[in-house]
Amino acid sequence: MLGKLKFYSVAETKMELSKLISDLGNGDSVITKNGVPVAAVMKYDKYVKMMDFMEKVKDLYLLDVDLEEIKDPIADILKEN
Repeated sequence: MLGKLKFYSVAETKMELSKLISDLGNGDSVITKNGVPVAAVMKYDKYVKMMDFMEKVKDLYLLDVDLEEIKDPIADILKEN
């Protein structure tokens, strides 16, 4: 999975956005700023499937913990943005 990643700098992304979107059929892309990954770009249907999966995992997690210990791990991940 990680082997199919294509890396684009922010400058390349600005110049070649349509190419980046076209290349999503060949795998996901990572946008870097000063050589550090800052964003991931993937097909929307894959994003929806991942979010659906995370919600199902969250539901299973909540079934397995004490009500006093409930902490929403997905909310924490999304809050970081």
